[in-house]
Amino acid sequence: MEMREWRGGWERAQEAAEALKLALEGLGVPEGQTVRLRPAVSGRGTPWVDVGMVPAHVAVRIAEAVAAGAP
Repeated sequence: MEMREWRGGWERAQEAAEALKLALEGLGVPEGQTVRLRPAVSGRGTPWVDVGMVPAHVAVRIAEAVAAGAP
């Protein structure tokens, strides 16, 4: 993989991590509980967001938000 490809994956991962952080803040999750969100890129250049560990009450808020948006 070329550096250009890796950087593109990294940028997409950063954008996704920021989008998730903003969404969680919109659910009332304090910034201190989203510090484990980390962008990552696989060896093949696939962008990922590592969410690490989240407090149980945050996991419940995520689950409720996902369920509310599910068809």
